[in-house]
Amino acid sequence: MTDLTGLRAIVTGGASGIGLATARLLAARGAGVAVFDLNPSDVPPPLLGLKADVTDDVSVRAAVGDAVEQLGGLDILVNNAGIGAIGTIEDNPDEQWHQVL
Repeated sequence: MTDLTGLRAIVTGGASGIGLATARLLAARGAGVAVFDLNPSDVPPPLLGLKADVTDDVSVRAAVGDAVEQLGGLDILVNNAGIGAIGTIEDNPDEQWHQVL
C-alpha cells in the first residue's frame, strides 16, 4: 500500500459513490482529504467536506482556497464529479451532452 502521509488531496463529487470511496482510500493511506460536493453535510471524518459546484468557477475557487487553507496546501486533485444523461444521442439535445462532457 502506498503511503500518502503528509500529502493533501481534493476529491470532487466526493460525498458518495466512487468519489467517497476514493476519498476514504486516500485518507486511509495517510492523506489529508477535502471533499467537494453540492451537499457535503454527510461526509464522514476525517474527511473535510466543502460545498462546491464544479460548474461554477467562483464556487470552485472559494472551495479550493478553503481546502488549501485548512489542509495546509494541495498535492493531489481527483476530478471525479460528473453527471450522466439517459438515452441515446438522438434522445437528448446537444446542450445536455455538452453539460455531460
